[in-house]
Amino acid sequence: MCGFVGVFSPFSAINKSEINIRAGIEAIRHRGPDGDSFFESTNGRFKIGFCRLSIIDIKSSAQPIFQKDGQRLIVGNGEIYNYIELREKYNSYSYQTAGDIETVLAALSVEGDDFIHKLSGMFALSIYNIREHRLLLARDHAGVKPLFWTKRPDGSIGFASEIKALFSAGIVVPRINNDQVASYLAHGYVPAPDTIFENINKLQPGHTLQLRDRGFIKIKRYWMPHKLKKIKLQPGEIGECLLEKLSHSVFQQLRSDVPVGALLSGGIDSGILVSLAAKYVDTPLKTLTVEFEGANYNEAPLARLVADMYGTNHEEITVDLKAPDNLLPDVIWHLGEPLNDAALIPNYIVEYYMSKHVKVALNGSGGDELFAGYSRYSQLPIEKRYLRFPEKLRKNVIEPIIGTFSPHTVWKLKRAEKFFLDGGGYLHDHSTQFSGDMRYMIGNKQQNISAKQKQFFDEFIGERETAALYADFNTYLPDDLLILLDSTSMAFGVEGRVPFLDREFVELALSVPADIRNMGYINKGLEKTIAKKLLPYEIINAPKQGFLSPMQAWMDGEFLKSVKTILTRPDCLARGWWTYSGILKILSKPKKYGFHIYTLLVLELIATIFVDLKYFNSSPGISLKELEKNL
Repeated sequence: MCGFVGVFSPFSAINKSEINIRAGIEAIRHRGPDGDSFFESTNGRFKIGFCRLSIIDIKSSAQPIFQKDGQRLIVGNGEIYNYIELREKYNSYSYQTAGDIETVLAALSVEGDDFIHKLSGMFALSIYNIREHRLLLARDHAGVKPLFWTKRPDGSIGFASEIKALFSAGIVVPRINNDQVASYLAHGYVPAPDTIFENINKLQPGHTLQLRDRGFIKIKRYWMPHKLKKIKLQPGEIGECLLEKLSHSVFQQLRSDVPVGALLSGGIDSGILVSLAAKYVDTPLKTLTVEFEGANYNEAPLARLVADMYGTNHEEITVDLKAPDNLLPDVIWHLGEPLNDAALIPNYIVEYYMSKHVKVALNGSGGDELFAGYSRYSQLPIEKRYLRFPEKLRKNVIEPIIGTFSPHTVWKLKRAEKFFLDGGGYLHDHSTQFSGDMRYMIGNKQQNISAKQKQFFDEFIGERETAALYADFNTYLPDDLLILLDSTSMAFGVEGRVPFLDREFVELALSVPADIRNMGYINKGLEKTIAKKLLPYEIINAPKQGFLSPMQAWMDGEFLKSVKTILTRPDCLARGWWTYSGILKILSKPKKYGFHIYTLLVLELIATIFVDLKYFNSSPGISLKELEKNL
């Protein structure tokens, strides 16, 4: 797990030298505290810097790694989990290390462009062909590892593991793309391939980007999560096969030359991972869970049941009510893009404590997207009841009357009919915090955007529920959950690994018929059946909570005062994203609109930290209150 930043100048580009790759590496030093290295081609048209977090082959796998014949060099962020199998398969290659990343060069030398299909792992790769002056960028199939790129006015291409490295290196100047503000409000993140910044793109999951010597850019999708043509298994065998594949994924992802731990919530996904990992480790697995001061629920006792059952070295962390004020500016700096996920701060805290014990931690992300763990995958009972009313009564009587005092309630009622008519739109409507009426309330007048989930839902051929899973797998998972995991774990030099996102496991899970996936008409019914052999009864039958935060409790006192000052200051209002009267409407009801306020605050902090204050090389290191005083 590491970080890199580089620039590629085709022969058609003006070859300038004002780019400072070393400064770019300093901005992401947290990703690779164990060392750095730099390379510049003899013609000066390719430069790259790399910082390393040593996980496998600690002594001899420094990067860049050069092919022995001198044709190529590679820099990689992430892990190739099947590197042992690849070394056996490509045993005629002249290896210079005992690590995982060099196996990519071995596969490439034999397979050509098809090498990418031989890799099992999470990765962002930069492979430079020295002789032919060509560059290949690649991102793993699920998007666990991020990769950003930009085309400069002089024709050169900059790329990096984090956006702030592009700023710090002088590759691009930070400017907010106002066209993407509405997209962020609608989704809670900016869907790939766009970002919140002008002229900065995400390379999407399962994609490669090729740069030719004369400047030709080719972006290609090499993998998409699809259904297998046919499952040659009986219903009772499907669960066993899934468990076998997940167990193999855990086995491979425990490969490490440093200690490995796991984030343990009170849920099924992390519980299953811990149960499988425990049988492969020689010493007790380090596990951590979090509880919140001011929350009306606590999953720590459930997590403790799993920890006790498998004899882990368990620790519980309490997040106090002052955490948002003390940590939010630094958390947002590490994040680099706006994300309204309230699990950001608790994950940040857990990863901090995890870093004191291990460099690698298993994470349960992906289980809900593969086993249908969210309520939005099924039509809500109240919606079914509402649609029983005649359409004329709904349209001409009920909705106009309710709309006079609660437009948002009408919006909720109207989305019911999308379940069968517009599945992607239904999924989006049940995910968004800022519907059209909410944007109107705060005074946001930007054009409505199309739901990104709809694009993927509509391209999937198969059952409705699986299409919804596919849509979330391509949007919410990489652009919310995985960027959250990467930013919070790498902030402290911890490698987050995600066994549920093994490619073969994903393909099999998405091939399961909906009636088997939801055995007994129960959400995640299949996974719960699998878990019966592994986890306590209390875990399997506990209501789903999610890794949330006590947002209503946070929106109080001095924290709320700082938020109000920041969101109503003249420079903020001048951006035109909301009006003074509009923002006061939600600030006056923080318990009701806590998540909406938080969404806007994160967006404004991104603009403040990176555009206004230009914090590139190091995090602010101050509380929200102190930041507010400096504005």
